[in-house]
Formats: sequence, C-alpha cells, structure tokens
Amino acid sequence: MPSLMTIAPELRDQVLKEVLFPPEREPPDSPAASQDRVRRVYSGDTTDYHDGHDIWVPRTPLVAPDQHPRAILLVNRQLYHEGSALLARAAGRKTPHRLDVMYVKECGLWPTWLSVVPRAARHIDTLHVQFRIFDPPGDVDPVRRNPRQFVTRNVGGEPLAVWNLFALLSDYIGHGPTAFEPRVGPPCPHTVGKLVLDVAVPPPGTVDDNMGFSRDSPQTVVLEAFAKNDISKHWPRPPRGQTHRMVAEKMAYLVAGKIGALLSMYEDYGAPLYEHIGSIDICVDGQSRRLFDLDELMHIIPTRPFAAHSAKSRAQKQRQFDEWKSKTWAKRRSLGVINPRPVVLTCG
Repeated sequence: MPSLMTIAPELRDQVLKEVLFPPEREPPDSPAASQDRVRRVYSGDTTDYHDGHDIWVPRTPLVAPDQHPRAILLVNRQLYHEGSALLARAAGRKTPHRLDVMYVKECGLWPTWLSVVPRAARHIDTLHVQFRIFDPPGDVDPVRRNPRQFVTRNVGGEPLAVWNLFALLSDYIGHGPTAFEPRVGPPCPHTVGKLVLDVAVPPPGTVDDNMGFSRDSPQTVVLEAFAKNDISKHWPRPPRGQTHRMVAEKMAYLVAGKIGALLSMYEDYGAPLYEHIGSIDICVDGQSRRLFDLDELMHIIPTRPFAAHSAKSRAQKQRQFDEWKSKTWAKRRSLGVINPRPVVLTCG
C-alpha cells in the first residue's frame, strides 16, 4: 500500500501544503451567526483580569498552536527538507494574513481570524483587516451591549468606541495573534510591514446613522461636515443616493483621523506604531483613501517644540527623543522593508 514517503513527489507536495497551509475560513455572515464570543482574559501576576474594552472574540480560536501544523517536519529528514522548501517559497510570496472585524453598534468590535497565523511568527509582511458595519442582533446578549461606548469620559477625550480601535492595534503589536483569543498570551512584541485597514461597503439600504454616535457628539459633527464636503475635499465621495457607500466612507475617514491623531502623539501613545509597523493604509472596499508612510513621518517628527519649564529640561527631552528615534530606526530596519534616509529633523 502506498505511503506518504512512496507516492510521487508532486503528490507529497500537495499533502504537505494541505498540512502546512490550512485554508482560510470565510468571515461570519453576520453578528447574529457569530454570537458564541467572550471577552478576552489576560493573565496577571496573581489573578486573571479583563481590560474593559468592548472587544469580543470567538470562544474557539483559529490561531495555530505551536506544535501544529509544522510538527510534520519532525517526522523524518526528508519531510523536513521538503516541507522547509515549501515554507521558504511561501515566505517569498509574502501572502497577507487576514482578520475580519465586525463593528457592531453598541457592542464594540468582534474580530475573527480568517488566516491561521503561527504563534511563532514575530513578523508578518501584510496584515489585512476588513471592517464590516452592523446593527446589533435583536437577540444579542445584554452583557455585550454598552451604549456608553459612544460617551466621552473627559472633555476633549475619545469615546470608548475609539479606544476599542486603539486597543485592537496595540494588543496585536504587543501580544501577536493571541490578542484575539479568549486568553491573551504573554507580552511578545510583533511587527507588521504593511497594515491595511479596509472598510467594506455595506449592502444597499443600510441606514447612515453616523456609526451610532449621537447627533450632538463631536464625531457626528465631523462626519456630517465630511458628508457635505465641507472638509477634506480631496477625499472621494460616493454619488448622490448611494447612502450605503457613504457609511463606509465615513468610517474610513474617522479611522484615518484617529490613526493620524495617534501618530501625532509620538512621545507616548503613538510610539509603538512607529516601532512595530511599516505603513498603514486606510481603504474602502480595497481602494486606498489615506496612506500613512511611517518612514516619511519619522523624518519630520518632532513637529513641535518640546514643552518644558526650562531650557535644560527641554534639552533633556530632546536627547531622550533623539535616543528613541535612533533605536526606532534600527528596529524599523529589522522589518526588512524600511530604508531610512540619513536626514534627521529635530525641533528645538
């Protein structure tokens, strides 16, 4: 009887591909079809805890455990060499990994891995995140509803819905694929060459309610001004009557604005993005709307003088920033897609 080692090499390659490269799964049809979700748990020094964000993940993760699927490489030397060759060729193709995120109004973000991302991978070339917009299911668990996610805690601050987005980014670069598992793994920095945040256009007939924000909220004021073409006139608008397309454009515009604001906070909240991501492309149905080339941004920051009570304190902040910038350039070079120019701009 034929065995794996006696069949033709071409057939054995096909078997190895099936094992080494599990197929992507399709995204959930809707939140109603994907309600078996839990809030993520982190392991503390003495007890487990939740981070308080409205991010709900599938109870059964798709992330590949460490021993699978590459355990087949340990069977014998021949399978090791043949399997390693397949993995090397696949690495050269730079296949993007895909994450689906359902934005469920009042219920936060519901991420689902579509690709199997090995936990051992500390860097991926492209992470494609698809955002889809939904109203909450009629039978959604009341525990998941949180109308206060649209409320700003402090004057001038961001609502919880925006902090959910920030947590989505920071948790991946801080924990890797397990950031979207029921139990988040220990801190383990991950890097991404290109991060694509792609908002899918919802079906015709979708109501434009400004993503669920109240009429008098700052977010609604901005989104309505955007829809009227009063701001950001370079941004493409859909033809009149295509309200469903405007829903996607508004979300992409809001996400781009928040990412831009985050990157402007390079002294604190924005620093991890410069340290771990090559570029961020905001898209609508695959069409780029705003590309953040973090190489270019690295060359122009700091864009303002450092606030300090004395010249000595300001000089100290400048030195600390220059040290951070030098280390960050080195880290970005390690991504393999970063080619920093020697010019360094500072602002005294």
